[in-house]
Amino acid sequence: MKEQDPYKGFGLRRVINASTSLTRLGGSMPSPEVFRAMEEASRAFTRIPPLQSWAGRRLAEALGAEAGLPTASAESALILAVAACMMKGTELERYDPLQPQAWTHIIQRIPMHTEGLRTEFIVLGNSRSEYDYAIECAGGRIIEAGSKDEVTVNDLRGAFAQDMTAAYYYTVQTPRKQIPLKDVIKTAHDNGVPIIVDAAPNLTHKRVPRELLREGADLVAFSGGKQLGGLNCTGILLGRRDLVKLAHLQSYPFDGIGRGAKMSRETIVGLVKSLELFMERDDEAYYKALEAKTLDFARRLNEIPGIRSGVTYEPTAVKGLMGPSYAYIELKDESKITLRRLHELLLEGDPPIETLYEPFFVIPDAAGRITLKAEYLLEGDEQIIIERIRHIMTN
Repeated sequence: MKEQDPYKGFGLRRVINASTSLTRLGGSMPSPEVFRAMEEASRAFTRIPPLQSWAGRRLAEALGAEAGLPTASAESALILAVAACMMKGTELERYDPLQPQAWTHIIQRIPMHTEGLRTEFIVLGNSRSEYDYAIECAGGRIIEAGSKDEVTVNDLRGAFAQDMTAAYYYTVQTPRKQIPLKDVIKTAHDNGVPIIVDAAPNLTHKRVPRELLREGADLVAFSGGKQLGGLNCTGILLGRRDLVKLAHLQSYPFDGIGRGAKMSRETIVGLVKSLELFMERDDEAYYKALEAKTLDFARRLNEIPGIRSGVTYEPTAVKGLMGPSYAYIELKDESKITLRRLHELLLEGDPPIETLYEPFFVIPDAAGRITLKAEYLLEGDEQIIIERIRHIMTN
């Protein structure tokens, strides 16, 4: 088998990724075409704001938005979205990111000097996420509507404050029982404020951004380093032209809250090339091919003594679409090991094998199971996993 560990020479070990496009593993596996486009971009210089605007137009046209902005991650997109909503209605609206910079004194009010700005963001109490922290990073304040058990439209209405609410903030949590996005959007718009949608891992199909925007979302954030197939350090902000402009005015290379979240010219071009490849992909054929691999993988796992295996699917943000498939592992009653210990032993081996142990991930019917995704397995990885699990189960 061809040597597949480029990290060996660094004194590190590669990880077999049987999980998914996890940030801690470096995201997805971009096409060589992405790196060729980046190499081309590295051979000369260009001004960053016009490059960002060019990339934003490409993103918006492809994904069905008024405007777009390349960002250094989905989290960066969310921070810039929060900042944009706080600056709505201020003198920053008079400025243009393609004109000489003269607005630093305005954008540097965030996050510490927010007197007179709307700073409250209403979130749903039953779909909180650690990424809600983007609100506080930008100097905003989280106002939780309802409770972790239930949120009603009346809760959303009651959380609104006329002079303080900057926006509603919605995290797409496909397995959970949430108020439908359209109802949250209507509540926000009835109160005259925008809504930010965190859909970071949900760009599985080309239809997803169009559907979220069609429902009325004002700003939507996606990761570029997950199912889009781009670099781990990229993200996308889509939405209303006026709000995206305000986000751009806060971003790098300007001296606002986005200054530290730099994207090189090569990275911006790489994101656009990833988008082009994504738009050419037949989504249904892609996930059908992954399903075929997953079914065969599950069949082989099912042959291991003490193991019961099958296939489960990740829910998508738009109903009716085929989501990414995973093989799952359950233990038969006679097994003398726990799933948690099996998960740990796979991680402790050489090479480490990263799987998902529910309820850590987002698949509702995978609770109490280990799930394994075939999408990023290299040649020979499946056999290594089978042999490792068989060895653990028989020893």
